[in-house]
Amino acid sequence: MFGRLAGKAGLAAETYVCGAEWIKDDQKQRQIVQRYDGRDGAAVVLKYVTRPADTDRFTKMLAAHQAACDALDAIPAYTVPQILAADHEAQAYLMRFAKGDTFLDLCRQTEDHAPLLRRAGGWLAAYHGATVQGTRPFQPHFMVNHLQRLVARIESGQRRINGKQRFAAYVDRIADYAPQAQGHAGSIAAKHGDLNGLNLVMSVDETAAFDFSATTPSPVGYDIARLLQSYTQMVGDLDALPKRYAVPPAAWEAFFQGYTLVPPDDPTVQFLTRVQILTDWNRIQEHASLANVMRFERIKKIARQAFA
Repeated sequence: MFGRLAGKAGLAAETYVCGAEWIKDDQKQRQIVQRYDGRDGAAVVLKYVTRPADTDRFTKMLAAHQAACDALDAIPAYTVPQILAADHEAQAYLMRFAKGDTFLDLCRQTEDHAPLLRRAGGWLAAYHGATVQGTRPFQPHFMVNHLQRLVARIESGQRRINGKQRFAAYVDRIADYAPQAQGHAGSIAAKHGDLNGLNLVMSVDETAAFDFSATTPSPVGYDIARLLQSYTQMVGDLDALPKRYAVPPAAWEAFFQGYTLVPPDDPTVQFLTRVQILTDWNRIQEHASLANVMRFERIKKIARQAFA
């Protein structure tokens, strides 16, 4: 696969060697990601999705990536790796390697996360700012109804979930945050769709993101909530998380020093950040690992504080 795509990209495959490999294999998907290092010092990344076989979904994902790359083309500090070649039928593509460390790894290497959160906010503000399509009245009942239907499935036995009674109680509480967000004129922009702390890479002078999954414009709060909950659940200081907060206040403030499209008290962001906690509570049940057991304990603590 690398040889074929390298040829399409005009690269001499024989001058590259595989320098690293990551494999994700669970019930929903199997994908292989490899970094290839060239003799000239350049590096490229091969992503090969072997399951599920859904070329339409793959094509849309690639289109979202390319659209983001085009949108940030004139902003050197905030980038998206260029796609060099793709095979839509095989569900594989080759892109330039983004140098640096992931946002989460960098947070683990230092006690002061504020500069990293500002940079993360800056990248997301640049992406949303380059793709903004105005404002739209926010309708929180869609997410409230979705979560209530999920609780109904849990109670009927169609869906198994740990801590189902507490989960259901928190879903009841989410409606308390809906009135403030109802009808708020929230900003609409292209949505990354999976902006967790592993999909954001930072070097000395560049911040890059990849693994886009969205194709339609959405309220900017969805990406903000996804990133800030990823941060809080994985590396955030939960001892600094007061009652009625979903993210440590210092981290929230630092992020919004970089993200300037909406203010930190935006009611849609407040609402969606709590929705994200419950979304992650539900999703984490599907992957049994020690890391997820530990993350689930953190999610429960975040939920207790956020819905206190």
